[in-house]
Amino acid sequence: MNRMIRWAAAFLAFATTTSLVAQRTPDEALRALQEGNRRFAADKSIAQPLGEGVRRTLARGQSPFAIVLCCADSRVPPELIFNAGLGELFVVRVAGHTCDPETLASIEYAVDHLNTSLCVVLGHESCGAVAATVGQIEAQQHEHPEPAESHAIQQLLEQIEPAVRKVQVRDLGGKDLTDAAEEEHAQLTATECLRRSPLLRRFAQVGKFKMVAARYHLQSGEVEWLPNRPLPAEPGAKPKLAHGTVPMGVPPHVALRMLQAGHRRFLGDGAQAGDLTATRREQLTHGQHPLAIVLTCADSRVAPEHVFDAGLGELFVIRVAGNTLNDDVLASIEYAASHTGASLLVVMGHTRCGAVTAAAGHPEGQQLSSAMRSLLARIEPSVEKVRPSGATGADLVELAIRTNVQRAVAEARSRSAILRHLEDEGRFAMLPTVYDIATGDLAWLKDANERAEAAPSPAPAGETSHGAAHGGHDAAPSHSEHATDAPKADKHGAASEHHGAVPEKVLDWGDEDDPHGAPAHGADPHGDAKHAGKTPTEHGAHLATKDPHGADDGHGHADTHDKNAAHGAAAAHGAEGEHGAHGEHGAHGAHDAHDAHGAEDEHAEPPTNNAAPSAWTDPIVLVGISGVASLLLAALVAVLKK
Repeated sequence: MNRMIRWAAAFLAFATTTSLVAQRTPDEALRALQEGNRRFAADKSIAQPLGEGVRRTLARGQSPFAIVLCCADSRVPPELIFNAGLGELFVVRVAGHTCDPETLASIEYAVDHLNTSLCVVLGHESCGAVAATVGQIEAQQHEHPEPAESHAIQQLLEQIEPAVRKVQVRDLGGKDLTDAAEEEHAQLTATECLRRSPLLRRFAQVGKFKMVAARYHLQSGEVEWLPNRPLPAEPGAKPKLAHGTVPMGVPPHVALRMLQAGHRRFLGDGAQAGDLTATRREQLTHGQHPLAIVLTCADSRVAPEHVFDAGLGELFVIRVAGNTLNDDVLASIEYAASHTGASLLVVMGHTRCGAVTAAAGHPEGQQLSSAMRSLLARIEPSVEKVRPSGATGADLVELAIRTNVQRAVAEARSRSAILRHLEDEGRFAMLPTVYDIATGDLAWLKDANERAEAAPSPAPAGETSHGAAHGGHDAAPSHSEHATDAPKADKHGAASEHHGAVPEKVLDWGDEDDPHGAPAHGADPHGDAKHAGKTPTEHGAHLATKDPHGADDGHGHADTHDKNAAHGAAAAHGAEGEHGAHGEHGAHGAHDAHDAHGAEDEHAEPPTNNAAPSAWTDPIVLVGISGVASLLLAALVAVLKK
């Protein structure tokens, strides 16, 4: 009995110590963001650890200390502005940082399941969405309304309209009006999130959560922290969006090669090449011309600017839990494609996605908020599509993650006439991929590039007509292959057995437990070298319709990190500073082989030892030592921060 008491006491001490290291109060989190931004604005950003060790640690779970809801504008990457690394920020990004159900569900998840104590609504200077809203309101007031470019963009701007109308009473004009509208919209978004979410209000009332509004200045790089305002007024009339021009950006295959060159730098743990200087910030005050649009999850371990080693103004990033495609997300993509010159959409899912895991766990019988239920309803069709494969548990989730990104691409193409038109002209491409949070690899998936004659109904839980056709033509890939082979039903058992194997439990968006720990770098089944040359051929066929120069650009070279041979060879010659990429990956591959060997040793049968156990092997002693080590680590971190 005494031994059990000692064990429990040691475990409690260890758990308390580690939680104190990981958790921060709202004010502590705010101070950390402010300090990071001061470093960034002074061009003194500290290089963040992004290597394999960090990714393996984060594969076991995430503990972001702050949520950032901000615009998808490529000049406003939160991880760079706040000098934060992987796993530190839970980022939700959509054009105009509007508060739709999926955005609200993403914030609720981080607060309720990840214990994140702070949410910053980050507006920014020269916001295109706010400027467009100001323009359409002024056009209506002068009785010159013009038709909207799309229904999705119209709905997005309608959510910004209350802020613009509220500041118009001050008799402001020009830049003064736009600046005031940007500040007001950030404040109204913060109060709207609290107004619409009883969960957030409950956490805020007991001091465990705080919502803060801020505005980022493009040239100085400084974040201006704004006071909170009362609840927003009711929206007024809803004018139409003025029709805009469609600028020409870089060809899609060039944008893709540049992204993959940055991804190899990220995998090589080399010096970051992204431009974060004051000179770059000054250039971006005149407008943005991002290379690509990235739709990905709000998960703090998936930071596109880090994954692609991108600097300010290079990526137009949209982030929402589960990388789902709602009207605001579609409007954000359409805006970037038609107004900023971005020629490539990358829909990037990730392994161990909490939102997909929740959708696969039969959430229909669980008590959820309406916002969370709306979010999961958009993911459930992808889960149901792969259930007949007979996969269960983690295998089912991995299949659903892949199907979810493929379905998002198909739905974006099906619902948007703007995107289809740009694709038909060869000026735009859409690609699905899955990011491995443990290894940092990207698995580029097949896109059938089909067309739908008419856009389907945007019902959140319904499969689009194009999405269904797309999914039927492109069978869901198996968990161990990157090609388009259909999954074998007998690999995981019968489908009927799967439905009975899922236990009924409270909804948990956390990462699934891995009985073997995080996978070794290079040992993940998605990284099987025998499939490395398969996806590039399919991808090359897709890009051949867009640009003849990108159809055959070194596809014979295999890159085990990128899982896309074309991307490994082409970017080495098509991007600056990448001529040494092959040498770096040779050394890195040897390291991967060593890690894979180590992973096998971890599962080996321990040798038999008949000797009496040493005191150092006593679990109570080990837990006690771990607790002391955690305290020392916390003290060291505090000293280094000072």
